Amino acid sequence: MKLLTTILLLAATVATCSPAENAPTPASGDMQEITDFGDNPGQLKAWQYLPEGLPEQAALVVVLHGCGQNAAEMARLTGWNALAAQQGFAVLYPEQQASNNIQNCFNWFQQQDITRSNGESQSIWQMVSYMLSNYNIAPKRIYLTGMSAGGAMSSALMAAYPDVFSAGAVQSGVPYGAAFDLAAGFQAMQGQVSKSPEAWQEAVANAYPSYEGAYPKAMIFHGTDDAIVNAQNAEELAKQWGAVHQTGRTPAAIDTTFAGNPAVRRLSYQEAGGEERVVRFDIEGLGHAMAVDPGEGEQQGGETGPFAKDVDFYATYWIARFFGLL
Repeated sequence: MKLLTTILLLAATVATCSPAENAPTPASGDMQEITDFGDNPGQLKAWQYLPEGLPEQAALVVVLHGCGQNAAEMARLTGWNALAAQQGFAVLYPEQQASNNIQNCFNWFQQQDITRSNGESQSIWQMVSYMLSNYNIAPKRIYLTGMSAGGAMSSALMAAYPDVFSAGAVQSGVPYGAAFDLAAGFQAMQGQVSKSPEAWQEAVANAYPSYEGAYPKAMIFHGTDDAIVNAQNAEELAKQWGAVHQTGRTPAAIDTTFAGNPAVRRLSYQEAGGEERVVRFDIEGLGHAMAVDPGEGEQQGGETGPFAKDVDFYATYWIARFFGLL
């Protein structure tokens, strides 16, 4: 039944998804597969990238691919490994399998996969636990980011495991609680699921009812021309995480030409004390893709390809800055 509903949900996006089996396989000297990270209830694969001379109390970034991708493709397009080699942090790449999802999407709309201690989300936590047990990773320096289905799964992990992640970046994703079944999944992708900030906050609170600590700060990226996951979801994500952090709905600052780029608008949401907790980027003219800027400059990187477009703006760089990795 799980596979059947997945096939139906993805029917609208099959034409735009490149088959994951055509994506490259990680080279043995670059990324290594982890096979013994736990009982793996979500039946996912795991890959790690460890730069030479990983420092003590290093940071860990969890990177979740989108539909039609795998870990290697995500690493190549985003440039996370190159940045990790420069700055000395580890990268973990959970990877979906076709036996779970015909298009290799994380099952962000299946309740059994996005609730704490269950399914795919639990498998990802087991991967993080493996990294903490086997390498000198700082428990308070664990971050995550994802694209599309990986972005939606990032939302779920931030809500269900706020005690694990210090910050997250959602690219072309949807809020947690937007869908727990097939019909709602379609509606969320089309931008038809809108809730009050209070309702979005309640969804996060219900993901881990006994939790009383701080929640991850959030960064949101969305292209205005996204025909797969409607850009209304960026507004809903800002409402959700703004409510969680009590920033209010009105941005404290808006930069309409961020970093000199007229296509990029940056909105900053701050707590009462002035600390920035939620950041949103609206990227004019970008479709269902990650923003990259290939080149050798300090703020450049990534590669173009399926779901990655050169818009003179390198999302990975700004995510890393938001995480405090640079």
